Amino acid sequence: MTDLFWYLLLVVVGFLAGICNSIAGGGSFLSLPALFLFGLDPRVANGTNRVAVLFSSASAVVIFRRHGQLDQRFANLLTVPTIAGVPIGAMLAIYLPASALEPIFGSVFLVMAVVLALNPKRVIESHAAANASPWKMMPVFLLIGIYVGFIQAGFGILLLIAMSLMNTGDLLASNAVKNWIGFWVTFIALLVFAAYGLVAWAPGLCMAAGNLTGGIVGAKLAIQKGNRLIFAFLIVVMVATGIKLIVTNVV
Repeated sequence: MTDLFWYLLLVVVGFLAGICNSIAGGGSFLSLPALFLFGLDPRVANGTNRVAVLFSSASAVVIFRRHGQLDQRFANLLTVPTIAGVPIGAMLAIYLPASALEPIFGSVFLVMAVVLALNPKRVIESHAAANASPWKMMPVFLLIGIYVGFIQAGFGILLLIAMSLMNTGDLLASNAVKNWIGFWVTFIALLVFAAYGLVAWAPGLCMAAGNLTGGIVGAKLAIQKGNRLIFAFLIVVMVATGIKLIVTNVV
């Protein structure tokens, strides 16, 4: 297949991933496998994926802010501890052997699929049955920051689950905060990976072009209809990718 085909495929995948990321999260379960298929080393794919996510998060934030859905004070409060953990996770991803990353990615995908399948209402329905204070949750967001520094996939879903424990009110407001945090943690992680030369800019920017548009479309869909449309699709992608990455390194 020609290089043009692969670059166009990255744009399409980026568009779909951008929709997923802005609605609930999990877009990296689409974009990372595409970058693997493109032929990138797992560490380079991990860094390159941040380029695309940065654009989808930015475009989604613009839409949520324009519709008055972003609680800026709450978003800033949670951004600080999350950012603090990002460099730690990024350095772990950089220094672990490349051969160890794919089965780790696969295991993470499968675990996240099980977590979501067991309790989908946690992220796809609004609820206010929570009682943890923001300050008590700071260590949780620090750990989430370490996770997102290590691998972007599933980060948005983890954030939504964490915020659901804080009586955040509704999923739409949490989505807006999630995208704000996502922009800044992705920016920090991208700086670390770029400093180590682990970003392939050409495929990353192609995918980012799709992510930018997908982020806008996804944010509008979230405001209009919520995120049930893609939940089952995410589960299928996570399971299939997880099995593929584990089996590839075992067989």
